Amino acid sequence: MVTFFYECLYVFTIVSGILAIAAGPTGVGKVGFLLFLAQIAVTSLFVIFKNGKTTGRFISIGILSAFTIFIIILSRYDKFLGLAIENVRLLWLLAFALAAFLLGELCAYVRVFGIVVSVLSFASLIPMMIFKFNVSKLYVAAVFLLVLLTLVSEFQRRWKKSGDKDLKKHMVFTSPFILLIIIVVLIMPYSPKPYNWTIVKNIYQTITETVRDIRIRASIRKDEDYAEAPIGFSDRGDIAGEVKSSNETVLSVAGIPNETEVLKLRGKNFSTFNGQGWTDEDISSSPDSMLDTIGIIASLADYDDRMRDYVRWEKMRIEYIQVNTSYIFAPEKVAIRKSNLPIYSFDVINSGSDIMWPKSKSYKTAYNIVYLLVNTENEDFQNFLKEGTTPTEFAYNGTLKAHFGLELDDEYSYENFIAHQQYIHDFYGKEVVLSDELKAYTEKLYEGCESDVEKLQRIGALLETFEYTENPGKIPDYIDSDTEFLDYFILESRKGYCSYYATAFTLLARAEGIPARYVQGYNIKTGSRNSVYVSSSMAHAWSEVYFDGAGWVSFDATPGYGGGTYWASAAKPSELPPIGTYERKETPTEESTIPDLDEEEPEDEGIIIEWYMVAIPVTVGIAVIALFFLVFKITAAIRLNKMDYDRKFVVLCKQILTVLKLLGKPMNEAETIYEYKVRLSADYEEDLLTFTDDLENYLYNPDGNEKGYKEACEKAFKIRDTLLEDLKKRSIVRFIRYHLVN
Repeated sequence: MVTFFYECLYVFTIVSGILAIAAGPTGVGKVGFLLFLAQIAVTSLFVIFKNGKTTGRFISIGILSAFTIFIIILSRYDKFLGLAIENVRLLWLLAFALAAFLLGELCAYVRVFGIVVSVLSFASLIPMMIFKFNVSKLYVAAVFLLVLLTLVSEFQRRWKKSGDKDLKKHMVFTSPFILLIIIVVLIMPYSPKPYNWTIVKNIYQTITETVRDIRIRASIRKDEDYAEAPIGFSDRGDIAGEVKSSNETVLSVAGIPNETEVLKLRGKNFSTFNGQGWTDEDISSSPDSMLDTIGIIASLADYDDRMRDYVRWEKMRIEYIQVNTSYIFAPEKVAIRKSNLPIYSFDVINSGSDIMWPKSKSYKTAYNIVYLLVNTENEDFQNFLKEGTTPTEFAYNGTLKAHFGLELDDEYSYENFIAHQQYIHDFYGKEVVLSDELKAYTEKLYEGCESDVEKLQRIGALLETFEYTENPGKIPDYIDSDTEFLDYFILESRKGYCSYYATAFTLLARAEGIPARYVQGYNIKTGSRNSVYVSSSMAHAWSEVYFDGAGWVSFDATPGYGGGTYWASAAKPSELPPIGTYERKETPTEESTIPDLDEEEPEDEGIIIEWYMVAIPVTVGIAVIALFFLVFKITAAIRLNKMDYDRKFVVLCKQILTVLKLLGKPMNEAETIYEYKVRLSADYEEDLLTFTDDLENYLYNPDGNEKGYKEACEKAFKIRDTLLEDLKKRSIVRFIRYHLVN
């Protein structure tokens, strides 16, 4: 028993620590009292099986067999299977128990291993405290218990003591005091707020930020706008035959509404295509972005007074990290006023259709953007694209006054707005001539289209069937016009990366008389997160199409890059809300996808335990025990018969002494064999006690002849059987107990 309790000290300690740190990640659940007891019970089976005798192991095997048969019978119930599947995670308790048993045995018997595990366990608490990991009291208690066991063990090894020097006994007898210390630790109240470690954290944070600052500043190129220019944002619009992406973190964005599945941050707009790439020839100084934002609000005022169902005001914070640029990254509909409304402490300039800093900005430049979130994926907004028109002067002037307070600023007058709108039609609606073959192809493509929106949707659907590749090969040198590029890409190649698709979409839209431009920036799949880091691999190119009512609207035909913003309806009014208070998008479900339910749901069958469901497993368990017991007895008898007579005599003497003990006549610890014989002679005849003489002769005359041991064995067999008959008459339970043990 001492060995059993000694091993339990280590095994139970380690399984407590494993349960505390692994229950959550494996899905077992929160560690409560019942779960802890269940884990201890499962773990104890391993220790019991190791230290148990043969009979105990047979019984455990029989119980396991009965339990297995019972589970198989219950598996015919769907409800039971459901419960089993729901709780299958509890099988982790078995894995925890096995791991703890192996580690505990090593700690108990391999001195160096126990010391190493104790040191590592204690050391694990240090980073947990520094980084505020949510560690349970149970884990802390288990670590301290293991450390105390190791310290006590080492103290016992070095303590020079007389008498019983068994380490296991000393460890078991001192364990109640160790456990008392741990129980006090567990029941003591503690502050829910972790220790701040302010000094350590400040030092760590200072070192980390300094190293990060040096690394980022050293990696930023100061002489150009960059972020993998060939694949996405750049002040260049060349289309390469192969692109390479990197994972440099260029921006951080906070305040993204949950409704926005894909956020596009516009950086640079391009107007003119030469067959090999884009250039920007827009030299207008009009505030394109502001006029665009004012225009859509005014047009919605004419179209539908429920502006919040189409657009709403939001605010976003953007910070530059590993980037050096003159361009301001922003969504489509921004409210950035030149000079009048600085972004943080910075002024801005309008260059063509771009918004720029007067000087390049880099690491740690941060600014807030007030913008209009557009419900692009909503069917109502799609209808507005088809039906919306240039706003009336009354609606436009009302918008200037109500939303912006700019009714006295001539730069944003209605006349300038109309003039800028005409400029967009003239400059970005440049004629694109299609070849006869491609023209015939697109005429067939547009069959049945009743609006420009439907044509644009057909273009997008066509391009999304092409192959996306970052290595499409160089555009042939002979291509030097938009007509030749479209023939090459639409009718021949049909593969490329974002720049190819944005170019094709923009040119096809212009071919239908629809103003469009090529845009480079960042395409961010938000995953409904409020804040994200933007890497250079998110650099992207897409198209923006101009509508007289809605202004510039993004269209992205690159395969796998669709999506935008959606909400079914907006309850809040059209005013600036605080950042981060957004409701998550709810996707409408088509009625046809909802299966019809039966009028009457089937009753729960439940689990009914029949008599045979218990009888069969019990019978199987008993049969397994009996079979193993029979095999064991036969094997033991065969081994006994094959032994030498001297060894056989010793085994028989042990069996006789066991029977006498069960009869209530055990041999006392300080009693000699002769004294024991004298005491037994009062109850038994001389013939039954002759084994004591033979045993004395064996112990004090070990060089006896083979013939003498043979005769002693024959007499011992008869004495044992006679005593067993007496035991059987007096107590059948003790008789069975003898056979189970021997």
